[in-house]
Amino acid sequence: MTFKFSKSKLLAGAAASVLSLAISTQAFAAKSDILFILDGSGSMWGQIGGVAKIQTAKETMTKLMDDVPQDARLGLMTYGTTDKKSCTDVTLLNGLGADRTQIKDSISQLKPLGKTPIGFSLASGITTLSNTEPTDVQKSLVLISDGIATCDVDPCAVAISSQYSGVSMKVHVVGFDVDAEARKQLECIAEAGNGQYFNASDTNGFKDAMQAVVEVAQAETKIEPEPEPVVEEPKGPIITEFFRDDFDNDELGEIWAIENPDPDSFIVEDGALTMLSTSEGGFANEQAANIITYTGEMPKGDWDAEITFTGDITATHNRLHFGLMKDSKNYMASAFYAFAHGTGCTSSRVYLIKNSKGKVDQVEKLYRANSGQCYVTKPLGNEDWQTIVADHAEKPMKITLSKRGRNYTSKGEMIGVNLPSGEPFVVETTQFTSLRSPGDLSFQIDRPAGSGEILLNIDSVVINKVEE
Repeated sequence: MTFKFSKSKLLAGAAASVLSLAISTQAFAAKSDILFILDGSGSMWGQIGGVAKIQTAKETMTKLMDDVPQDARLGLMTYGTTDKKSCTDVTLLNGLGADRTQIKDSISQLKPLGKTPIGFSLASGITTLSNTEPTDVQKSLVLISDGIATCDVDPCAVAISSQYSGVSMKVHVVGFDVDAEARKQLECIAEAGNGQYFNASDTNGFKDAMQAVVEVAQAETKIEPEPEPVVEEPKGPIITEFFRDDFDNDELGEIWAIENPDPDSFIVEDGALTMLSTSEGGFANEQAANIITYTGEMPKGDWDAEITFTGDITATHNRLHFGLMKDSKNYMASAFYAFAHGTGCTSSRVYLIKNSKGKVDQVEKLYRANSGQCYVTKPLGNEDWQTIVADHAEKPMKITLSKRGRNYTSKGEMIGVNLPSGEPFVVETTQFTSLRSPGDLSFQIDRPAGSGEILLNIDSVVINKVEE
């Protein structure tokens, strides 16, 4: 993997960095987390001026434990100290916030041994920092290495992940007596981790570099708070409930009128209006029993009127009309129709019916169907009719008549029945137009033909005002 960066953050030499920053331990800021990753590979036994690099590192870091303010939390990780050949030999010796004395003890006991798994150690350090509370302080990973990575994991690619860890984090690197190739890689790590590289060619340079990196890591960084969620203005129409009847009483309220009442075929109990029919009815039949009409006002402008029901649709023909009715020759109604054809195809459909002065127009949408051939395309595929019947007994079916301007549409939805995508399965008809109101909101059930009886539990009637 190749990394290209637009601007350098590298410090050519630690001594020059120290002078330009006027480093002093008194200048260290506080309230930050620093996790050191100290090279424990075998090459740290190499000497500079007759002193092993690991010895210089131990002495310098031990002194830093006293210099960094106590309200900064420090931790120590190392690699290459337990297995001479392992590329996963990474150990968290002291977690963030450990007692400084314990960290010093860990430093004193380090014995370099194995490989240089820089990539794996960076991944471990980033995980440790990002998972340590609190998350609203600056977090710094400080890698100290005397050479290039000797394992396959790309350390530059790993360092980039620090910027997507969910916390404010920087990866700084101190290169101790490294050649040109190693320096190029270590600079890449610092750049990818949005940090700085500090080069140390000798013992004094290493001490200065460590002071400089701690100064940078301790520099107080303002952690931006999470932005407040943007509350978008509502899109689409504003829907306000205008009227609702859940039929919770033991009789119909005064707001309902009944045309051609048959008291033996309806009852209000258990939170539902239960209606029974074994004969033909419908809005077009002047003699239809139990046409129930809402006598209250309708909203001005646009609205949705909804009727929700469950029930027994085992009759050969099952029908519900719901809409605006003036008389048997003038109405605009949604209709739910479930029936079994002689051809073996059983189905349920949603209609919009317009009757104007006795002239009837209607449009329909197939809702559910079995494997018969009455329809080529079935929205939910071929279904077992007994399953559909069982669903109607338990899952509420909602039929909606919607008015927008002078246009009306009909919509059907069974609550809990979804498309394969997981979205609710809703069908809606095309529209009819009426220049004047076709009548009062009414509903009625019937068995238009065949045998058996239709029994529906009307759970609610709701009228919603709709405003753009």
